[in-house]
Amino acid sequence: MPCINWDSRRTRVIGDNKKALNLQLEHIRVALLEKYDALIKTNAVITAKTIVDFYKNDSIIMDSLLNVFAKHNKDMQMLIGKQYKYGSFKNYKTTLKHITIYINAKYNAKDILLSKINYDFVYNFSQYLLMQTKCNNNGMMKHMQRFKKVINFSLKNKYILHNPFNGFRIHFERTNRVYLLQDELQRLHEVKLNNSLCKMRDVFLFACYTGLSYTDISKLSKKNLKKGNDDLMWIYIKRNKTNIPSNIPLLPPAVLLINAFKKLYNGQTLFPIISNQKINKGLKLISALCGFNKKLTFHSARHTFATTVTLTNGVPIETVSKMLGHNNIKTTQIYARVIDSKVSQDMLILRQKFI
Repeated sequence: MPCINWDSRRTRVIGDNKKALNLQLEHIRVALLEKYDALIKTNAVITAKTIVDFYKNDSIIMDSLLNVFAKHNKDMQMLIGKQYKYGSFKNYKTTLKHITIYINAKYNAKDILLSKINYDFVYNFSQYLLMQTKCNNNGMMKHMQRFKKVINFSLKNKYILHNPFNGFRIHFERTNRVYLLQDELQRLHEVKLNNSLCKMRDVFLFACYTGLSYTDISKLSKKNLKKGNDDLMWIYIKRNKTNIPSNIPLLPPAVLLINAFKKLYNGQTLFPIISNQKINKGLKLISALCGFNKKLTFHSARHTFATTVTLTNGVPIETVSKMLGHNNIKTTQIYARVIDSKVSQDMLILRQKFI
């Protein structure tokens, strides 16, 4: 039996409140037509259900690059602290920003269909990063790795059927790792500094004798200090970057630095919190005062621990890898190659004496 409040011929409500209800129906009709027009431009199979679903939720149609990238980042953000670190999420946001700017500059568009992404797009985006941003080769490759992950996400979800990264090689150039030699470490101990730079120098030195990163040291507290089976003081920590345990027996210089800061600083952490940016700026000044012809950053301390403090002194690479909290010994072997390079240089000098 037909509803007495509905005119099926005119598809309109009749009776009480008809004006408001018909206006609402018209808005829905226009919105559905707009969704239909949008769907025609995608690869989606169009059905009545598809149109209604798209009307209810725009994000279900993953037809454009930035739409998929944004969804990937949103999913990633929800897993910060469980599966991802905030820093990783921040890096993906930066890659998305670069792609957004590139699409706008290259195509004068706000987005691009996934079906339009091909090898040419991938290659040209990599060249844009090299020439139009501050990225070096390795920085560019990091962005391309993140871009590729989103493309793989699209392939697994069948948003696209071809892989535009086929033929594109992710290749990182080997970089010179800056570290201090033994005599430079001694010079760093002895250089006269003002109070502010002195604190930065001492936190950096602690990193040189423990191999800990800036983030890990900034979170160190008394609970991370425990006596080991050897009855000596150890640091027990899970690395912030990888969540891998990094258990480190403290060398005498590191113990002295902890005790020195106990007298100067009474906070929740072992060392005062200085921003990474500020401490790197301070290290630039300290490097100049020491006469180092090196671009010193806080990460140089980790390299110094791996090379000058441990491997050069005969500590097995497996032990160094465990203390550094590496999940793959191949990462540690990079430092072994640095040591081999030093051996080669020393032997070249020796060879000259036999000529």
